[in-house]
Formats: sequence, C-alpha cells, structure tokens
Amino acid sequence: MPSAEPAGAPVSRLNHPAIQAARQLRRRIRRVQSGHLLVEGPHAVAEAIGHLEQVFLAHPAPARASEVAELCRLADVPVVDVQPHVLAALADAETPQGVVGMARRPPADLAELLDSATLLVVLDRVADPGNLGAILRCADAAGADGVVLTAGSVDPTNGKVVRASAGSLFHLPVVDGVRVADLISACRARDITLIAAAPDAGQRYDQLSYTSPTAIVFGNEAHGLSTEMASATEFTVSVPIQQPVRSGFQGHAESLNLAVTTGIVLFEIVRQRQHAGADGDR
Repeated sequence: MPSAEPAGAPVSRLNHPAIQAARQLRRRIRRVQSGHLLVEGPHAVAEAIGHLEQVFLAHPAPARASEVAELCRLADVPVVDVQPHVLAALADAETPQGVVGMARRPPADLAELLDSATLLVVLDRVADPGNLGAILRCADAAGADGVVLTAGSVDPTNGKVVRASAGSLFHLPVVDGVRVADLISACRARDITLIAAAPDAGQRYDQLSYTSPTAIVFGNEAHGLSTEMASATEFTVSVPIQQPVRSGFQGHAESLNLAVTTGIVLFEIVRQRQHAGADGDR
C-alpha cells in the first residue's frame, strides 16, 4: 500500500479517501445519489460557501484561491491542501484555478417554488450546459423566483453548468427532471400564465404584458418546444432579428443564442414590472 503523506504535507495520492470521494462526483450518478457536486474556481467556491462541506486547495495556490480558502476556514469549512496534479484530477476545467469545493446541492421543491412564484424560467429539454449556466445567471440577475427544467434537459450539476452559472446555481431554486404534464397542471392550479418564446412567433416579446404571475418557457436549442409544452402555452412571443442593409454584405444572423434571448425577455419583464410599480406609487 502507498504510504500516507507526512503530517501537514499536501495530499499527493489520488487514492486518498477524501480525493476518491470527491472524484466520484465527476459522474452524474454519484451526484444524484449523494446530493453533492463539485464547484471550481475562487469565485464559484466563494459563492457556494454556505453549502460547502470540504475544499481542496492546490499547494502552492494562486493568491485569490488562497484568499477564498481562508474565508472557508473562517466559516468552519475543512480545507485540504493537495498537490497540483491532485487538484487537476478533481477539476473539470482544462486550466484549474487552484481551488475546488465539494458542496451540497441546494434543495428545491416544485410545489413550494410555485406556491410563491411570480416569475419562473422554464427550460424545456435545453441541452447545452453553457447555455443553462448562463441562463441561471440571467434568471438570478433578473430576480426570477426559480428555474424549472423539464425531463430530458441537461444536468444542472454538470461541471460546465456550475462554472457558467458563476455561483447563481446556489442563489435561486433550480428544479430539474420535471414532467411537462405535471408542470402544466401545477401552473394552471396556481393561475401562473405559461408564455413561450419562439423565433417564429408573430407577436414581439415587448408587446405582451407580464405583470401577472408568469412562467416564461424556452425550448431546446435545435428543436424548440416539445409538442406537449407548445400546446399548453397561452401566448408565444419572439425577439425579432434585425435585417439591416449593408453594402457589400449579404444575409443576417439566423437566430439568437438561447441565453441571450432569455436575458432580453427577462429584462423586458423586469422593466414592465418596475414601471407598473412606479405608476402604482404615484
């Protein structure tokens, strides 16, 4: 058997029990079974500090990673010093940033979320982890109550999602694996209006009122909304693409990135609600 590191020395063995347990979280099945996930980089670790159970710090570490590790120690989160190759085995990113955390996934319940929600983001079979992470960040910034992922969507604890969310995964409820029929029924029971965003809709996104409780629905990047979801939405809106005439150039962008579209629609909802609130104060 390999000998243990001297007391106080950075962990160098990949078969160290703490390292083995953390490495297993690279697999989705273990994340689902354990309710834990890995968080990479100083910013993400700092944002998840209230959910962390253990932190692994490269030795030597970049200054920002060391600062965040010290914040974790002050919050009574155990910090394990590891050799750089050990941290690289834990990290999903090609260039690790010196620190990786093992965190509990925040609990989220669909019924509890819907009972108090006035603005939800619903993602119907969204597949790209970078898109999902960016959408979580947009939803967080727009003050949405939570994000709901229908069954068949990308795993929100995927490493790319966690990194792209920039900590927002820990800021708002995210419920995944939801059956479309269950979501539709639950929204109707609570008078939450389902509004879909689709590129071919005739109504512009800024021509509809969103002042009542709303679930804004976005579909798969390549295939759009499922038939079941599309038939249940009460309104469908689009973000029109401009077609300027440029001398020497032809054509225009075929579509907007899903995360960009989400941000545009969400902040139109924010604008309307702020304006309605200001009018009510007069």
